[in-house]
Amino acid sequence: MPIRNSLERWGSLAKLFHWLVVLLVICQFVLAWLAHDLPPGMEKLTLLARHKSIGITILALATLRLLWRAANRTPVLPATMAGWEKFTARATHALLYVLLFAVPLAGWIMSSAKNFPVSWFGLVQLPDLVAPSEATFDIAHETHEILAFSLGIIAILHLLAALKHHFFNRDTVLKRMLPFARVPALLLLMLFAAGPGSDASAATPGAQTLEGSGATGTLQFRFSQAGATTDGAFGRFTTVLTTGDDGAPATLEVRVEVDSLDTQDKDRDSTLRSKDLFDVRRFPAATFSAGRITRAADGGYVAHGKLTIRDATRDVALPFTLADGRLAGQLAIKRLDYGVGQGEWRATSMVADAVTILWSVRLAPAH
Repeated sequence: MPIRNSLERWGSLAKLFHWLVVLLVICQFVLAWLAHDLPPGMEKLTLLARHKSIGITILALATLRLLWRAANRTPVLPATMAGWEKFTARATHALLYVLLFAVPLAGWIMSSAKNFPVSWFGLVQLPDLVAPSEATFDIAHETHEILAFSLGIIAILHLLAALKHHFFNRDTVLKRMLPFARVPALLLLMLFAAGPGSDASAATPGAQTLEGSGATGTLQFRFSQAGATTDGAFGRFTTVLTTGDDGAPATLEVRVEVDSLDTQDKDRDSTLRSKDLFDVRRFPAATFSAGRITRAADGGYVAHGKLTIRDATRDVALPFTLADGRLAGQLAIKRLDYGVGQGEWRATSMVADAVTILWSVRLAPAH
């Protein structure tokens, strides 16, 4: 295949630039979608770092592609196309080029304004484009999202137009850009490229192990203190869910590092860690282990297992839901059943016996 363009077909280098950009843009939308609902943490930071690095790569490829196009002839459009179709095709291509530059540049400005310097895959740190500023960040963030949405819409219209040329007009507009001889091969590649972005819950059913942690979710506890409802949270916990051959949840394991509790008050946190309450020195972890999971009437699930806090273990039935890769559940327990309340803390006049545990975590296939 010739490396340079001809009046009939795009050359191999132009095709390489085109399809690399296509695949990387798909990756960008997948990474942005995956990171969107994640709480601040290592996973979100990692996804956004990859997102930024790929954005800089797209910016570089778009520059090279434009320079190569300027140094080459451009294949002519079919004579059967109407004048307005040719104008629309050229305008769409021009807009795509503008957006391929504008979207990553807006993201780069956004990161600079947030005082999050951009690094290209940890190899090269790029200079900040603007000084840190919340006002600039807000404008750049809004602009980045609008431009990215516009890029997605224009790209979809571009794809639909190419398919129209192939299946309805039956001309060579699509074929001359294909790296493969047949359209089905391209469609197969596109489906394969979209596969890694699929959420865990939408994967092909089968036995697998899914994991989540405090970096991808929250584990809260709610109690009444002096008649007022108070919330706390555990920052470090792990969740492991296995599924059977049919894809349905089969077992569930949860481990909570009790020392990671946080009620937004240092004195209260210190008291909760003391030997009369959680006694974290002797019992650093609380665990839940369920070897049987059943389907609930409301469409959710119930994990039947044992909850251990301090040195007390009780049988519990934990209801939970699993949708879009996120596992969420809520459980009401009594703290005194688990010995969380010795001495004066056994009294329930100021700190109620009832505690509600609220749990939400995004799961991903185990490594």
